[in-house]
Amino acid sequence: MSSDQPTPADEADATSVAVTEDRSLANAHGALDVVHAASTTVDDQLAAIDDRTSEQVADAEWVVDEVGSLSATIQEIAATATEVSEQSERAAAETADGRDAAQDAIDTMEDVRTVSENVVAEVDALRDRIDRIADALAGIDRIADQTNMLALNASIEAARTDGDNDGFAVVADEIKELAAESQEQADDIEDALDAVRAATEETVAQLDEAADEIERGADQTADAMASLDAVAETVEETAAGIASVSTATDDQAQTTEAVAERCETLAERATAIDDDVAAIRDARSEQTAMLGEVEGVLTAADADRRSRLADAPTLDTGVPGLDDLLGGGLVVGGQAVLRYDAATDAVDGLLAQLVATAAASGTAVSLTPPPTLDRGTLADAFAAADDSLVDALGDDRLFVLDPFGGWPDGRNVFDLRESSLAAANETTAARRDAPLLVVGNIAGEVEILGEADARAARYENDDGVFGSRDTVLNVVGDSVPETLAAFYAGAADQVVAVSQDADALAVERRRTPTSDDSASRAATLQPSPPFVSLRSE
Repeated sequence: MSSDQPTPADEADATSVAVTEDRSLANAHGALDVVHAASTTVDDQLAAIDDRTSEQVADAEWVVDEVGSLSATIQEIAATATEVSEQSERAAAETADGRDAAQDAIDTMEDVRTVSENVVAEVDALRDRIDRIADALAGIDRIADQTNMLALNASIEAARTDGDNDGFAVVADEIKELAAESQEQADDIEDALDAVRAATEETVAQLDEAADEIERGADQTADAMASLDAVAETVEETAAGIASVSTATDDQAQTTEAVAERCETLAERATAIDDDVAAIRDARSEQTAMLGEVEGVLTAADADRRSRLADAPTLDTGVPGLDDLLGGGLVVGGQAVLRYDAATDAVDGLLAQLVATAAASGTAVSLTPPPTLDRGTLADAFAAADDSLVDALGDDRLFVLDPFGGWPDGRNVFDLRESSLAAANETTAARRDAPLLVVGNIAGEVEILGEADARAARYENDDGVFGSRDTVLNVVGDSVPETLAAFYAGAADQVVAVSQDADALAVERRRTPTSDDSASRAATLQPSPPFVSLRSE
């Protein structure tokens, strides 16, 4: 054999290198799609930030104006509060003066009442004296009456003497005249006393009324005093409250001025942010152009791969209508992605049918099942394909990589919570003797590895383990982070999406090796194999 002829080892190495290059190129496409998705997200976020920043600038300027107006208003209120406080203090002082005046009036009324009581006492004493004079006049009246009787007796005695005692008669006449005169003066005095008594009684009555009025005046003055006390307390409390308001308003005015300064600073920063966002947007425009150039280079480099895959054989899916939608089935040696949302009930049956069909046709299958795909559904699919789930596991035609712990231990069942993904892949590569269909579950990888490690791993666990005729189908649910989902979709040669809206089930082709044109078919869900059927156009 000539040394120029390639040896089987050389051919194997060349094949391995080609597979690695193909996968690297696919990964580059996936990474580019991630960048595109991230760029779109960044553009949207920049637009949102721009809008919010513009609104923030406008709001900040409005706040500055409003705070300025508020500051002026607060200063005016502070000045008014100070003036009112001073007026309240003056009112409090004047109320205190009024209270002192009322107290003086009360004291004067007490003095008047005392004098009035003294006058009443003096009048009462005068009345007593008048009563004694009246008694004395009564005595005079009696004396006058007796004197008249004596004069009468004297006249009688003088008559008996037959004029012999003229002097006695003269005396009798004089006594009689004096008695008459005394009687007249006594009557005059009695009349005068009656007048004085009447005037005294009237004075006493008036003094009583005056005393009553003084008492009422004293009570009213006391009430006024109490009211003045209440007013004084209210005015003092009001003055204190207004003083507190004035102080607080002064503090508020200072705080408002500080807020106004902060708002001005905020407005300046918002304007600066707006300028920065504009600069970032310009940079993004340049980046978008660069991404377009990179995408062009990758597309040109990928042309040979896509051309080769376009002529490559395909695997039947066993799902009626799906092979036709995909242009023959899953491309052997290619990478496919099946996307679905949480509301879709058809994924378990579709995967079960696809796995059973591949295993029955002589292709080994490495399956990382979703948590909802149970052994019963998969066993029914194998039975419908005239095969056995147990036999497939025992014959090294089926390998189950279980990330959720839903499968019992057995041959070719790997609990990824206890065994690494790389170790399970190596065991699979060593045991299988046929081309391999790898059905990966990205949600399971995230569950086992964590999002950060799942991003880092991506296709690394497959690199160097599988050959050029091994086919990959990654299942991506809507629980997978969008950028990670974008990577797998971008790196795929075929992309299929299953969606369900109410009772409507649809399967959509989004990419093939020869076209990125999408096409969709309505589908029906069945309780038994093949579980899912696509309707013809």
